[in-house]
Amino acid sequence: MSQHNIDPLVCPLCRQENACVNLSSQDVEKTCWCNDPSIQFPEELLSQIPDELRRKACVCRSCVLAFQKRHSPE
Repeated sequence: MSQHNIDPLVCPLCRQENACVNLSSQDVEKTCWCNDPSIQFPEELLSQIPDELRRKACVCRSCVLAFQKRHSPE
């Protein structure tokens, strides 16, 4: 995938919209969902992002929550 095809508003894991307020042209006065203190972005999740997309597109909330659910202590 070339850098020209990278959409910063598409999750690099599931290829769905990531709802990133920080990278979009939305109202910058709003806080992005990723600033929620209950949301964690562990390295184990981030390491799943393909190299060519790393630091170029945000993981979506659904992928983060699914990862947290899979890896939370029962």
